Amino acid sequence: MNILVIDVGGTNVKVWKTEEAEKVKFPSGRDLTPQTLLEGVREATEGWPVERVSIGYPGDVRNGRPIAEPYNLGDGWVDFDFVHAFDCPVRIMNDACLQALGSYDGGRMLYLGLGTSIGTAFITDGVIVPLALGHPKLWEGETFEHYLGRAALTLHGKKRWRQAVAETAAILKPAFLADYIVLGGGNADELKEMPPGCRRGGNHNAYFGGLRMWEDIADSAPSHLAVLPKVAAETA
Repeated sequence: MNILVIDVGGTNVKVWKTEEAEKVKFPSGRDLTPQTLLEGVREATEGWPVERVSIGYPGDVRNGRPIAEPYNLGDGWVDFDFVHAFDCPVRIMNDACLQALGSYDGGRMLYLGLGTSIGTAFITDGVIVPLALGHPKLWEGETFEHYLGRAALTLHGKKRWRQAVAETAAILKPAFLADYIVLGGGNADELKEMPPGCRRGGNHNAYFGGLRMWEDIADSAPSHLAVLPKVAAETA
C-alpha cells in the first residue's frame, strides 16, 4: 500500500512516501492554507501513486477531523475536504499524537515534542490521550511553552533551555506515572544528554506513526481517544 505521510509543523511541512527513508519538506508558517499544502505535496509527489494519506495536524482533532484552526498557520482547515482533494482515503490526527504513535514502545509513555511550540501526548497500554501541556504556568508565571518552545532557545540560550527540559521531565514523569518519556520534535537534537527516564525521538517517527494509522484493529475507544494502532477515522 502506497501511504503518503504528511506532518504539518509550524515551520515546515514534512512529507514521506512509503519505503523512502528521506523526507521532502517545504516551509509552512502563517501563509500555509490547505490549498497551498496540497500544492506543495503534489509537487513533492508528482507521478507517485498515492493510495492512502496520513496527516499530522497542529491542532485539535476529533473523529478524524480538525475542529479548530491552527495557531501558527493560515485559515480554512476545519471545513477542507481532504478526501476529495487527495482523491483517496485520508486519516488525520494531532501532530504530537502522530509522533507519539510512531515513538511508542509499549507501557505508559509521555511524549514531549520540542518544536516551534511544544506538542504533548500520553499513551497508556495502547490508548492515545491528546494533551495540551504547553499552556499551564511553570516558573515565574510563564508557561511550559515559554521555556521549551523554539523561541526559548534564542531568548534563554541552550544551557537554560536544556535545564528547563530536564526539570520539566522530572516534574511530569511521576505526575503521569510514565514508564518513560520520549523527547521528540526538531529541537530534540539540541539536547546533548537525555534526562533520566527519557529517550530521544525525532521527526522521522511521524513517518512510522503515519504507517501505523492504517493498521487494522477493532474500534473500541471513546471519540476523544484513539486506540493503537488504528487512531483516527477516515475523513468524510
